[in-house]
Amino acid sequence: MARLSELTDRSAVDAAVAEFKRLGRQAFLQKYDFAESEAYFARVDDLLIDSKPLVAAIWAHQYPERPALRAEDFSGGPAGAGRALRRLGFDVVTQAQLEPPQLGDSYRDRTAIYDRYGGNKQAGIIRLPGDEFVSVFSDAEGPYADDPPTLAEAFGYRGEGLVGPHKVTAGGNALLESARLSVAPVRFWYRPRGEPFTFLTWVVVLGRTWVAGIGGDGEPRPELEWQLEAVAGPTQAEWSPQVRESLDDAGQTVENDPHVPEARPDATYAELVDRVEGREPQRKPTGVIRTDYARSAAARRAVLLRSQGQCESPNCTGMPAETNRRGEPILDVDHIKDLALGGEDHPRNMAALCPNCHACKTRGRNAARWRRELLRVVALADVAALHAAKQQDRRLWVGDPNHEEPFLQGQGKPARPSEVYGSTGA
Repeated sequence: MARLSELTDRSAVDAAVAEFKRLGRQAFLQKYDFAESEAYFARVDDLLIDSKPLVAAIWAHQYPERPALRAEDFSGGPAGAGRALRRLGFDVVTQAQLEPPQLGDSYRDRTAIYDRYGGNKQAGIIRLPGDEFVSVFSDAEGPYADDPPTLAEAFGYRGEGLVGPHKVTAGGNALLESARLSVAPVRFWYRPRGEPFTFLTWVVVLGRTWVAGIGGDGEPRPELEWQLEAVAGPTQAEWSPQVRESLDDAGQTVENDPHVPEARPDATYAELVDRVEGREPQRKPTGVIRTDYARSAAARRAVLLRSQGQCESPNCTGMPAETNRRGEPILDVDHIKDLALGGEDHPRNMAALCPNCHACKTRGRNAARWRRELLRVVALADVAALHAAKQQDRRLWVGDPNHEEPFLQGQGKPARPSEVYGSTGA
């Protein structure tokens, strides 16, 4: 690698700049056999000069007797060409500094964003070169289990890393953890199916928790789920009091153990319920709902486990034949009685519903009756699931050498709500 610290001649600097002005950008790049800079430029008056080609030109003018610098002879970016140019007195800037992304900006794909700002065209969590803010990218057709973004409430964003357990201290996860700890705003980019990437909204990182996931290699693993919430802008003065309160709650309840029940593929319904009940009280003394994503993740996982992939409404006329993009049944986990109306963030107040039943329960003409029926069905299913878990624990405790086989055949599984309660015919 070339030692850029050897660049010291001011006359060589002036000669390189004058050459750029005389030749123009394309001829200058062609002469020194460099591609256009991806992100970093030296600003000279009203000109932007590509950083690595400028370094090569300064080298050629200072050391004409030495071999010309090639792109592979030295690194670009702030630690390479950028540092050398700053030492020589240049103002080194990036596209993100000159023209930062604006809300609503759209690009056909990540390559187009890379061509505009540089950086990384694949990672889901990055900092654009020179940008003070982290950017996160969510693709509706991507490999990660992100929640669809909403502008009205918090939503989940799955951490970075396709294979192996996620790590808070690695890659993009470390960037989001830094944003969480410093309460810094984040740019949220989203691409719906078949559409371009758009800078959709500013978000804050409310908190994070651990959930069970499947890696790109098909192996189960603990995954980070970051909780993001849309905010009006990048300054805290634009954030609502509710957001600031949620930030305080989530900071106190953040979960650091990746081996908690909600992140284990073998967790039982009873373990998950115990986990929910062992967390901080759901409500503060004032009655305000406490923000605790570990509790919510455990409750949601328990409901999906109890449902066995089936809609828990006794009125259901049929699950969707299609699965989601992770190959799982399409089910929504819904609070039967809204938290804001005094409902519990507990599996006995939650049901796994197919989209049709969810809509009927929420917006149907007989929504009140649906809620009454669901509360009764779920209460019975909860008892059955806890009883089945205790029976399984008993078989394990007595040392039954064949305990795995009958359990896998269904003898120890929680009963479906329809098996406990039967169809109402309503």
